[in-house]
Amino acid sequence: SPGVNATLKRGTFNRDSDLDAAIISHEYGHGLSNRLTGGPANVGCLQNAEQMGEGWSDWMTLFLHADAADIATTRRPVAPYLVFESSVTGTGIRRYPYTTDMLVNPFTYADVADAINPQPHGIGSIWATMVWDMYWKLVDRYGFDPDLYQGTGGNNLAFQLVLDGMKLQPCSPGFVDGRNAILAADAANYEGDNSCDI
Repeated sequence: SPGVNATLKRGTFNRDSDLDAAIISHEYGHGLSNRLTGGPANVGCLQNAEQMGEGWSDWMTLFLHADAADIATTRRPVAPYLVFESSVTGTGIRRYPYTTDMLVNPFTYADVADAINPQPHGIGSIWATMVWDMYWKLVDRYGFDPDLYQGTGGNNLAFQLVLDGMKLQPCSPGFVDGRNAILAADAANYEGDNSCDI
C-alpha cells in the first residue's frame, strides 16, 4: 500500500491542557470554590475585582500535587508541562512559581494594586501565594501526611481550613474576607489554635 505523506511545521504552541493534571485539578477547584462561596445555591460569588477563585484553584493544584519530599522553598510552578518548561526551573502559566522564598516569588498583598497583575489570574496568584504560605506554616508545625483522606498532618489541616473558610466567607469576598473566614473556621474547628499561623 502507498505511504502517507505528512508535513511537520515548527512553531510556537502549547500542549493539550487535558494532558496536564495541574490543569484538571485547577478546574475542579473552581467547582469547589464556586459552590462553597456564598452558599450552595449561589454559584456566581467569585466575580468581583479581588475575587480569589483562580487563587483557590491554583492552591488546590499545589495541595494535590504536594510531595513528602517538598519543603517550603520548593519551587512549584502551575502547569509547566503545558508550556514545555521544567517543573524544577520553570514558572508555568503564572508570573512566578509558588514558594515561600520571596526572592523567587515576591508577591505581597500590595501587589493586588499593580496593574501588571490583572484579574482574575494575576490577582488569584497573589491569593494562592498567601494561602501557600499558610499551608507551609501548618506543615512545619504538624508535619506532612501523604494520606489525603484520613491524614492528620498540617497539609490536611490546611485543606480543611480552606474548605471550611469558603463555606463561611460572604458572596464577593476579598482577601481580608477570605482570611477572616479561614480564621473563623479555625476558631470553630480548633478553638483558634492556628490563628497565628493563619
